Amino acid sequence: MAQLHSLPTLQKPTLSAQVARHVLDHIAQQGLRPGDLVPSEVQICKTLQVSRGSVREAYRTLAALGILEIESGRRPRLQSMNAAVLAQVFGYALSTAQLNPTHVIETRRAIEVQGAQLAARNVTDAQKVTLKGLVAQMRSALGDRDHMRRVTADMAIHTTLAEASCNPLNPLLLAALRTPLEQVMIIDHGSRGESELVRLVDAHDAIVERVCTGDAVGAGVAMAMHFDLSVGSKDEHAAVPT
Repeated sequence: MAQLHSLPTLQKPTLSAQVARHVLDHIAQQGLRPGDLVPSEVQICKTLQVSRGSVREAYRTLAALGILEIESGRRPRLQSMNAAVLAQVFGYALSTAQLNPTHVIETRRAIEVQGAQLAARNVTDAQKVTLKGLVAQMRSALGDRDHMRRVTADMAIHTTLAEASCNPLNPLLLAALRTPLEQVMIIDHGSRGESELVRLVDAHDAIVERVCTGDAVGAGVAMAMHFDLSVGSKDEHAAVPT
């Protein structure tokens, strides 16, 4: 029976971390996938001969990291990747001035420029229809006093492009980087003049056109120009690309 070594000399946080490490090793060794069950707390207690409290702490840590899904009365399951944990990390870093919005935008720019290039190579016919429809929604919303319809279509274009890249990290990182700045994005849209909003829609139209025609180089250039246009805004508010 597997045991953790020198348990009496370990402090509880260290013991909990060892339990978490054991669970992660078990996941890798067994080739488990999202949705699969992991050993119950009772099973881990018996296997490692540790207290239920230490195992519970380890499982709560793994749940907080988005690795385990824990429901009362049920065995824990593996979760699919989600952006919530990373978004919390980035949000904390922004709120404590360890990052600023410019850092986030610079990182997003790099990810989305390459993502647009990949999307041009991998986009499906269904995604092309979705992208063109979203651009049409953005354009039809130009006269709206409420900016939410335009902002929602704008965000959906970027999300669809990230999904079309066929790199699962792209939509994950995009959502994590965007979430802490979403309120700023809405304010930014409301602060733009009509001519600037038209240019913004045209920039998205150019990206979608190049992606849909399979022009990877042009898609990357169009995305870079979109970010440069947004960040280079002369409005008194800091421009934040959606």
